[in-house]
Amino acid sequence: MSKPDDQQPNYIDCYRAEFPASNPQSAALYAQMLAPVFDFEVPSFAQASPFFARSEIYGLPDLTVSRVQSGASRFVRSIKTIARHGMDQILVVCYTRGSFMMTTGGMARRVEAGALAFMDMSQEIIIEADEVENVSLAVSRRKLEMLVPFLDDAHGFVREPGPLSSVMLGMMEGVMAEGPAMSVVDAGGVAGAIIQLAAACLEPLSHHQVAASSGRNAVSLALIKAAIERRLLEPALSPQALLDEFGITRSTLYRLFEPLGGVSAYITERRLHYAFRRIADAVQPSFRISQLAFELGFSHPSAFTRAFRDLFGLSPSAVRALAAQSKMQEMQLMASPDYLQYFSPISPVLSEAPVAAQ
Repeated sequence: MSKPDDQQPNYIDCYRAEFPASNPQSAALYAQMLAPVFDFEVPSFAQASPFFARSEIYGLPDLTVSRVQSGASRFVRSIKTIARHGMDQILVVCYTRGSFMMTTGGMARRVEAGALAFMDMSQEIIIEADEVENVSLAVSRRKLEMLVPFLDDAHGFVREPGPLSSVMLGMMEGVMAEGPAMSVVDAGGVAGAIIQLAAACLEPLSHHQVAASSGRNAVSLALIKAAIERRLLEPALSPQALLDEFGITRSTLYRLFEPLGGVSAYITERRLHYAFRRIADAVQPSFRISQLAFELGFSHPSAFTRAFRDLFGLSPSAVRALAAQSKMQEMQLMASPDYLQYFSPISPVLSEAPVAAQ
């Protein structure tokens, strides 16, 4: 009988997908693979060129590391995309060659090679590139938000090339170099280190918040926003509840949240974003939308539906229907032999035993 120490370790899942330029269907198949994350298309200026894509995907606890090379690409994540494919993750993209255009909140900026671009998958974004050669990280929001008090401000944040971003990129590339031979046990420690590095890269967000206010007010804003996130499911959460908790004056509270549209509006928006992510997550246990509305402090489900539609342009039931429909389509797609032929597992490279000296 073998001892536990003699048992073979379980390794992390590593896959390669290749869509060759010789296949006229490569762009369409690549779009299907990316559908849970982005709506993909080949830009008009590159339509005449054969499209190709190569991807490697490495799954660790609470995060995924991937590498992509492809022709010219346009990636869009709209409200409908988010509704169809709820993802409660933060994406970190680093181009190892070239650059790309990133549009968030209607503002476009060019991101150069070596910089780390952070993207909140619960918000809209557009990415365009003449060619793609990048490494990316998708990390669980719940893991990062425990370390980053202003995580909502991370959408569209760019950490310029420097020592910290280089170390972060090195960790991601290290996962891909060692991944096929990485045990699940070791992967937990590696994932934890990467999440800590990602949080460190977002440290300027806290400095920005401090610079926006001064002294006690800056600290109070951070603490109050954290308290709001912690208490979103408390129907009693209100400006008065925050005044009671923090012992500040009403004028101070209102002044802190004035740039954010007011404290009541901020609470409502945070609750609606929470609701959107929960409704769009097709793996969530079944629940009644009306019950969620009451949990989030809305006086009536109709008031919740109106506020939800005003913010997202879709009703809660429409978001749920899109998420359920998409889940079924993905299951059918992943079971298709025509699709699976483009995927293959990445196995560890076994070194040959050294030859004894004669």
